Amino acid sequence: MVPSMDNDRLARKQTFRERSAKGGPPGIAFPGTGLYYTNGQAYTLGVNSVYERLTGLCGDELVGRNMGELVDKQYFDRSVSLMVLKEGRSIVIPQHVLKTGHKVMVTGNPVFDEEGKIILVVTTVKPLRRSKTGKPTLPTPPNHLVEIPEIGTVVVQSESMKQVVNRAIRAANSDATVLIQGDSGVGKEVVARIIHEYSPRKHKPFVVINAAAIPKELFEAEMFGYRQGAFTGARREGQPGLVKSAEGGTLFLDEISEVPFSSQVKLLRLIQNKELYPLGSGQPEKVDVRIVAASNQDLARLVREGRFRKDLFYRLNVIPLYIPPLAKRKDDIIPLSSHFFNLYLERYKLKKRLTPEAWEELLAYPWPGNVRELQSLVERLVLLSPEDKITARVVARELEGQGEHTAGPAFLDGLEGSPTGNLEEAVEEFEKELIRQALKKYKTHEEVSRALGIHRSTLARKIKKYFT
Repeated sequence: MVPSMDNDRLARKQTFRERSAKGGPPGIAFPGTGLYYTNGQAYTLGVNSVYERLTGLCGDELVGRNMGELVDKQYFDRSVSLMVLKEGRSIVIPQHVLKTGHKVMVTGNPVFDEEGKIILVVTTVKPLRRSKTGKPTLPTPPNHLVEIPEIGTVVVQSESMKQVVNRAIRAANSDATVLIQGDSGVGKEVVARIIHEYSPRKHKPFVVINAAAIPKELFEAEMFGYRQGAFTGARREGQPGLVKSAEGGTLFLDEISEVPFSSQVKLLRLIQNKELYPLGSGQPEKVDVRIVAASNQDLARLVREGRFRKDLFYRLNVIPLYIPPLAKRKDDIIPLSSHFFNLYLERYKLKKRLTPEAWEELLAYPWPGNVRELQSLVERLVLLSPEDKITARVVARELEGQGEHTAGPAFLDGLEGSPTGNLEEAVEEFEKELIRQALKKYKTHEEVSRALGIHRSTLARKIKKYFT
């Protein structure tokens, strides 16, 4: 007779098999990222194919089994899932898969319900890196959850983001200018705030100025202020300007590439001499601010094109920081998703959960809008999903919906011919041509889907529809 514990395990495995038969965990298309899921009682829910390859274990022999049992039977030297359930926080450890001899680096991420109870542990698994001496290397500090007073928790799981944050913290103690570059939505302002909060200026103002939001003709008046009668319509008492509002603190100049060329020399003087000239005044005014600038444009290219002053670029670029797009730091996706998911569950007092397949859908998406897009999607899923269980299908539908509304503006120029016929035929003809040109321009389907702003599954259906 089979013991009741084995019956429970067989029931869990059968449930997993039934779910898999209906479209279970898909393989991840990004080599090197394994996934392991356990519930709040440390029972294994599933793994992906990359995990099986990295560890040499078969998911079928793991599903339904408790992590405590697997450690006792020497499948693993220890379990990060058990550690996460005990301590209630994300944990990173090296793990020895005793059963096969493989060694990996695992990161356990808790998912909480509205009452603060862990209902799922999502573990990402990577090969264990080794130093030149052959010894395993552990993640470098700081911890991947950095608490910043003004902005809360910052997730820095990937090696590239750890390097960015480490460099930002080292730069914080000086007054040297910092230039942060990266695509829109990667978190440039977050890094600027880290610099401010770790600096001696942290108790003084942190002032954000978006250069693109200030009309060019008003830029100098808004930035540097003006005196009485400086121009028609000026206030009688004058105005101190935005730079002055950051006195003693940090001035964060976002979209620095949008500063009018004619005004760049005054910004250069501010950085070099710590002084500014308000409009209508012939006397300089001293100001004590630390400059951190950011741009989603390649400033070096703009310098070569004569659209940005070379001397200003050099003054800004004393400490350069580059934040990679989210698509190039996959290790951050699950921790970020988990953080945002728990944040919005708590904020809106809701009780929902993402299925293992839904987590994999998040990991597979290219995220052209980076962290900002991820955060918006998670909040939308929490608020609008009609069921407590958010499935991969729900996630994919949301991703496809937001992509199809913004698909491919960069390809509008140069389309061969023009659509004819009724509206439906014209739309299909246009869409087909759009995809055809994207397939010619890019090498992989991942690049094509990212360029068109649609999910890969949507792209696959369109290719099948139009070209097979």
